[in-house]
Amino acid sequence: MTGKKKKGESWKEKRRRAAIKHQKALEAEQLRREKEPKKRKGWSQSRVLGIGFLVLVILVIGVYAAWQSAQPPSNNRQLAPLFTLTDIDGNTVALENLTGKVVILNFFDTHCPPCVAEVPYLKEFDEQHSNANLVILSIDVDPYYDTVELLRQFRDNNQITWSILVGTTSVADDYSISATPTTLLVDRQGFIYKTHIGWDVNSSPSELSTEIEYLLSS
Repeated sequence: MTGKKKKGESWKEKRRRAAIKHQKALEAEQLRREKEPKKRKGWSQSRVLGIGFLVLVILVIGVYAAWQSAQPPSNNRQLAPLFTLTDIDGNTVALENLTGKVVILNFFDTHCPPCVAEVPYLKEFDEQHSNANLVILSIDVDPYYDTVELLRQFRDNNQITWSILVGTTSVADDYSISATPTTLLVDRQGFIYKTHIGWDVNSSPSELSTEIEYLLSS
């Protein structure tokens, strides 16, 4: 007895089966994607915070650099060496007693032409700020030549109204005086604010005036 031959699948049946298989594959892929954790779009919170912190640091550094560059020379914070000297009238003058005042230290000698040229401007500063906390001290650096009598004569000839002190070599060394005139500004806290060596009539008066005004207003 012979068996019946199995009919082969028609083309239409094969196509149907292929479509079903393809549909199942698509459904399986979709199901797999749904089970995967979703990725966040854009930057993560930690990345945003990191960038924000970096920007903040850059801003702080920039502000500090700008602030530092704008600070006056007194930020070097070099204390003015203390001294106690006698003026040409026999009075004792101690720098430490002048804390709280702006002090002009004018190192000079009587045989220095620029020193003489500077005197009218110092006199002007003294007159302009007679009621302010400004003190001028002229300190002679050549006591071997400039006797007390000669210094008194120098005061009278130039109508100087502030103290002239008889200097010593140790004080000149403490302030590293290498030329006359040397004029230093000392702020209210006793720190050296600025040092001017020599005297230029075209620039020194305006520079000193601006610096004095700044220190008096601080």
